[in-house]
Amino acid sequence: MVFFLCGCHKKAIVDPFQENIQKCAEEYVLTELGVGNADSVVVNRVDTLTQMSYAKLMLEMLENLEFQYKQLYDEATLADDEAKIESFSRSLRQISTQTDYFRAIEESESADNQALLLYWISACLYQNGDATDFMCFATPDFSLHVLDPFADNLMEN
Repeated sequence: MVFFLCGCHKKAIVDPFQENIQKCAEEYVLTELGVGNADSVVVNRVDTLTQMSYAKLMLEMLENLEFQYKQLYDEATLADDEAKIESFSRSLRQISTQTDYFRAIEESESADNQALLLYWISACLYQNGDATDFMCFATPDFSLHVLDPFADNLMEN
């Protein structure tokens, strides 16, 4: 007697959202980190950013930049390097302008909505036995978005 066992394999149901988020993380690793030979990319968490949370994130980035440029400005002042003093002074004015812009958004009532602006993807890159955490951002249509407080703003589109 010969028995044939036929197993039916159910195709795993793939969540389109998770699949798109995974693709964004992998694209970020390839295009922004320049890693083409990753063993794997694992998405650990996905958060959302609204206009308000985006403005707060931009303000945090600008505060960190301002701190760094103030230090560089002070070093240039001590070294009496006029070219660097002028360059850092110009950068500090740009930071101040953008800070004012994002503060106005943060304080406006219209920014206090819950409309999705970005996905904040926290992930881990595994390569040659090493694990490296990273984060990236994607728009609601799953296009990568690089945060830059001086570039065209998402809220102006």
